[in-house]
Amino acid sequence: MTFRQFAYRNVTRNKRKYAAYFVSSAFSVMIFFLCALFIFHPAISEGMVLVTAANTMMVAEGIIYVFCSLFVLVSVGSFLQSRKLEFGLLLMHGMTKRQLNTMVFLENMMIGSSAIITGTLLGLLLGKLFLMIGSEFLGIAPLEFHLSWKAPVLTVCSFILLFMIISLCTFAFIGKDSPYGLFHS
Repeated sequence: MTFRQFAYRNVTRNKRKYAAYFVSSAFSVMIFFLCALFIFHPAISEGMVLVTAANTMMVAEGIIYVFCSLFVLVSVGSFLQSRKLEFGLLLMHGMTKRQLNTMVFLENMMIGSSAIITGTLLGLLLGKLFLMIGSEFLGIAPLEFHLSWKAPVLTVCSFILLFMIISLCTFAFIGKDSPYGLFHS
């Protein structure tokens, strides 16, 4: 079994442990994608009120990204805290700190990639509903579903960057504890 297979099987065998982290990440991606779908809709760029709404949604998109970053970082931190005993056992059986960090990085990237795909697909499914609610809120004619290439590209690139940074931050969460220290935490 290769190291990647070990990380993959660790994720698939412990679905309950990873479920909350995955669902919260996928939900964050979906919300971000829906806002991007609204921002890049061609009918939004026509009127002054609509341009103001698009600019407001851009600011909201930035705020959502910051809160998603914090939300995912906190959920990863609590998720890793619950696995300290498992990490201690792996270190006792001869896994090095570097291998442990690599395993956690790979697991986070697998979950992050799955969350990006799931969140984007859910956003596509709920996109028309979101556009209808948004047009009703703005008091304009219902917007037809339009998928600009910018919305999925912005979502995927933003969240790949986010999950890469958070996966690198997990090294600080794991810390430099000895296996004994991990057993007692």
